[in-house]
Amino acid sequence: MLSVRAAGPTIHHEALDWATRASANGGIVSTTVLRAVSDFCAAADRGAFRSAIYRLNLFCGGNLSGALVPLYRGPAFGGTNYGNATDTNVNFVSGDFAETGSTGGLKGNGTNKYLDAGLTLANIGSVLNLHASASGSSLETGASTSRATLVGVYTNSATNAAIIWARDSAGTGRGGYAGNFNGIYGTSTATESHIIFSRSSATLAALYQGGSAVASDATSASSSNGTASFCVFALGGGLAGTYTAARMRSYSIGTSVNATQAAAFSAAVIAFNTALGR
Repeated sequence: MLSVRAAGPTIHHEALDWATRASANGGIVSTTVLRAVSDFCAAADRGAFRSAIYRLNLFCGGNLSGALVPLYRGPAFGGTNYGNATDTNVNFVSGDFAETGSTGGLKGNGTNKYLDAGLTLANIGSVLNLHASASGSSLETGASTSRATLVGVYTNSATNAAIIWARDSAGTGRGGYAGNFNGIYGTSTATESHIIFSRSSATLAALYQGGSAVASDATSASSSNGTASFCVFALGGGLAGTYTAARMRSYSIGTSVNATQAAAFSAAVIAFNTALGR
């Protein structure tokens, strides 16, 4: 049973719900972290991006067990939940996780460590109305013949694929893809505050970094719904060689966000990470 005593304003109900679930999974929820999660939830409500999120994990909770518990599992509290109750861990160990400080987050290895979210494109509805986001550090830079995926799924066809890259096969940095088009890319930097890829229609995709729009594409894309699970730190759906060695501090998957929502979303993520010193 979780017991929390926190001075100051009331803790947000979705933060309390997460803390109860994280504690039940073996996590340890400090007052400082609970307050930061509560502040994030309040910012999500104010920024009007909460309903666009079907799944979000801030990678906190005191230990690896707590960090596997997502904050959001559906677009509305008390509504339908999607995906696994916790992120299914494949090969991560406790030493890969730190909650606070400059090494805060969950660290991949680029070879065999990933999380299975259990969420599918069919759950969200359409690859043409979709976002995925990630924050982290130690992202890949430089040319390489291997892709590195932060969040993604690919099921049999490019028309039911959605990916955020830390690096694509040409070495291009930070990009996104949804539906059958070539993808869009932003700047390649070693440290990433927060990246969001959003497709809002068949002819509009955008990439945001740190809350600012950095690229867009009007190439027409088609879609079909896939049933494979989104993965984090790798590409779900069976494609190999796409793991990332990033230290990730959050991820999200859901429906599209506009520029105003993206700015508010990134500000909330950055404020959360700052509160944890990471």
